[in-house]
Amino acid sequence: MPCISLVTDGIDGITGPIRVAYLLGKSLIGLGFNVNVIAPYADDDARKDLEYVGIKVMVLGTKSLLSGQSRHLLIWLINGMRGVINYDDDCALINLSFELPIPSIVFYAQGYVSDLLRDLSREFPVHYKLGYYIGLPLIRMADSTYHRALSLSNYVIANSRYSMESVISRGTRVWRIINPPVDTDLFRPVPSPAQDYVLTYVGKETQFDVLRAIANAGIRIVAFGSKVPWLPRWFVRHRNIDYRGRVSDDELVRLYANAKFTVFPFIHEPFGYVPVESMACGTPVLTYGRQGPGETVINNETGWLVSNPDDFVNLVTRLWMHGYDNYMRIKARERAMSFSIPRIINEWLSAIRVFLNYS
Repeated sequence: MPCISLVTDGIDGITGPIRVAYLLGKSLIGLGFNVNVIAPYADDDARKDLEYVGIKVMVLGTKSLLSGQSRHLLIWLINGMRGVINYDDDCALINLSFELPIPSIVFYAQGYVSDLLRDLSREFPVHYKLGYYIGLPLIRMADSTYHRALSLSNYVIANSRYSMESVISRGTRVWRIINPPVDTDLFRPVPSPAQDYVLTYVGKETQFDVLRAIANAGIRIVAFGSKVPWLPRWFVRHRNIDYRGRVSDDELVRLYANAKFTVFPFIHEPFGYVPVESMACGTPVLTYGRQGPGETVINNETGWLVSNPDDFVNLVTRLWMHGYDNYMRIKARERAMSFSIPRIINEWLSAIRVFLNYS
């Protein structure tokens, strides 16, 4: 029976990139494959979820005293300083990880951590910015290790056109693009949405100055997200911002589906789940016309793309006051179906058939 090992980052839950491994592994098991997941560590509940569908979890034992995003960053940095990991378990390897630089049959390129940190550093508080510049030589070393593992792999698949161009600019070919999947059965529209607020996600990539200007203009914002270590004090106190923090999937669907539109002012985002999840709920998205969101959102059809913060705030104000054609909500849902789980997993299965013949 054929065997495939999926290399992932540390597993805190079945979300984000880990969900790609879960869905792909589950589908491969249904086709008769043996599937392993190889990770630095795995949360007990997430391990049980993976093992329940037949995926064997193999933990390499990478330790970190930190938690959250800081833990992932430290594991990436430590393994990057140690160098490329040569791992062989007699299975075909698909590397979906930033944290384990293992050359594989297929390497899934999802952007470079060094590019993320470079862009975020412009918005860092002073003490984070100082740490970034002190650690820059180590960051470059870890980035070089990650790219070496990628370039030693047989095939490189990118999660977006932006990620593909990032790889090509470093001198490595990309075989194809496969976007991450979004659960369009979970994320779906509701009848008669309230449309009495705009929704936003807050995370490490958020431009908070843009959100402040929107709130100061008298626009009601509902915000979710908990992956930001420097949430501004004014943000949680602003009278026009209803900050919910981490929310359940069901509440998130309600928030997306009832919003007038979603705003996504980001600093760095190679793909971006938020715009696609919002569109799946029938809610158009206002964001920047670059990187991943600039590829998923279709300007003036499923949302709006702008080039700078001033245009962002001005357009939010105009849309809040004057609205838009509700037909955009239908087009948004149609666009999101391009990222549905069956469609994306079928793309992966098609790719796997090719490289298994190769190997």
